[in-house]
Amino acid sequence: MPRLLDRLKELRFPGPSIKLSTSIIVVLVVALSIFILGGGVYDIIMARQGELIALLPTPSYPRFYYQGMTDQTFNESAYFIIFLIIGVSGGYISFISSRRAYRPREARMYLMIGIAMMVVATIGCEVILTWKGV
Repeated sequence: MPRLLDRLKELRFPGPSIKLSTSIIVVLVVALSIFILGGGVYDIIMARQGELIALLPTPSYPRFYYQGMTDQTFNESAYFIIFLIIGVSGGYISFISSRRAYRPREARMYLMIGIAMMVVATIGCEVILTWKGV
């Protein structure tokens, strides 16, 4: 038995051949988070069941959202995902501004653009939720 344990200790398994950089992993995690928070999983489940609702505004029905929190349209998910992307991009641009400390004018510009993008994203998400009656 001790010989078997010694052999198992010496056994080497092949490692992964592809090494991902940290920045790629972070981008993938952020993209997955945005997809989940935006309702992408709900859209996939409803599409597989054949019940995905995509509303196009018309003159007789100018809405593109579903009243209430139990259902949502594909349009709502798409708009919410767009606003989440704008907000995350604004946060990243604000972070970049801290790296430009040696150029104060450029740093202020990046910071203002980032804050403006985050404010637009927050207001957009709030408007969508207000339309739904939440």
